[in-house]
Amino acid sequence: MEEELRYAPLTFRNSMMSKLRNYRKDLAKLHREVRSTPLTATPGGRGDLKFGTYTLENEHLNRLQSQRALLLQGTESLNRATQSIERSHRIAAETDQIGSEIIEELGEQRDQLERTKSRLVNTNENLSKSRKILRSMSRNDNQQAAALRHHRAGAGHPGRAGVLQVLPTPLSCLQERHCGDLDSEWC
Repeated sequence: MEEELRYAPLTFRNSMMSKLRNYRKDLAKLHREVRSTPLTATPGGRGDLKFGTYTLENEHLNRLQSQRALLLQGTESLNRATQSIERSHRIAAETDQIGSEIIEELGEQRDQLERTKSRLVNTNENLSKSRKILRSMSRNDNQQAAALRHHRAGAGHPGRAGVLQVLPTPLSCLQERHCGDLDSEWC
């Protein structure tokens, strides 16, 4: 029994060791009482004394067996608790692994979103530049159309060449070239 107690958990071992010491003290006390009892005190003489010793040994054996049963129950309980802790450790490790994978995947998604945002910013800048160019082209076309109308109305300067003379192609051709392929609100 002492051998089994060496491998038991510390809290369980201490309480069982103290019980074992108490049992030994009780046994030693009972042995002293048996030895101090006169042989004539028993009704059957010497034979009954021997029987009484066997009875004490049987009681002691019963106590030890009940203690051993308690110790085995404690050991089984400890084994179940150990297995439960091991399962918990495995689950925690799996959860940690899954969490690491999720964090890695979220990092990749973040990088992808940042690249997409950068592309959108560049696209927005390019669209702004394109709008400015188209507005400028539209203003130029409007100015040229106004100058052409002014020249056709005969308001041109007598010493200067007219707009039609300066432009190599007619205004309608210019409008087709700038606006023919574009769906624009300015054309």
